Amino acid sequence: MVQRKTFPAPGDYTISVATERMKDGRWSAVTTIHHTTPRSERNIDLPIAADARFGSEAEAESFEVSRALEWIDQNSPSGASA
Repeated sequence: MVQRKTFPAPGDYTISVATERMKDGRWSAVTTIHHTTPRSERNIDLPIAADARFGSEAEAESFEVSRALEWIDQNSPSGASA
């Protein structure tokens, strides 16, 4: 079963992570970054880390949230700490 959670992020961003327990018992995850401004909303799907598998759901979430925060830091127009 896929679990979806939303995490806060700096500025006008939020991070959504979907985790799934695979047949082998390990976990995988995918991430979407949501950027909302007064005039628009943008969704950025991070590339899937296809080989990334984790021993727990929490590890998968933590990995993906870290990736998303790094993306925001590198790509936000106002810099890392909005």
